[in-house]
Amino acid sequence: MKTLIVGPEPSQALHVRQVPDSALLTGGRPLFLRDEVDKVELTVMPAVRVSRLGLCVSLRFAPRYYDALTLVALNCDREWSEESLVADNALVVGQWLPVPQGPAAVASPDGAVAEWPDLRPAFDEAVSAVSRRSTLKTGDIIVLAQPCGRYEARLGSRPCWSLDGSPALGFKIR
Repeated sequence: MKTLIVGPEPSQALHVRQVPDSALLTGGRPLFLRDEVDKVELTVMPAVRVSRLGLCVSLRFAPRYYDALTLVALNCDREWSEESLVADNALVVGQWLPVPQGPAAVASPDGAVAEWPDLRPAFDEAVSAVSRRSTLKTGDIIVLAQPCGRYEARLGSRPCWSLDGSPALGFKIR
């Protein structure tokens, strides 16, 4: 299984970054902060789970290659720094939900609700682009580098995000 963050670079070319397995935090485990910090800045992004093996997937067939959507939180103080992507427990993965068939509402821990556009075309393009570079395998995670918000969390808090009313991402910060 691999986790890839896919997004445009300033030159508008699609760029793929692989995240090591040690950077994933799954299963509702708490996010532990370093001793010298009492807060963390989280960047929340959408992600899909690959559901079948594929190589050189055409854009037309890309929707067949993912079956679930979640939110992920990147634990970073600097946007898209390479150091933040390789740190242990840097990427918190939420609960897997069915992919919405249109726009989706995302509720953040502070109560704000944001309306997302239909993300399926962006995921289709990401799946197709990644499959041209490497083989997609069941269980791979593709994260869109399209932040849906930044959130500052403090030690002892429990931030939770929901997607269309269903809990998508929640964890305790210790």
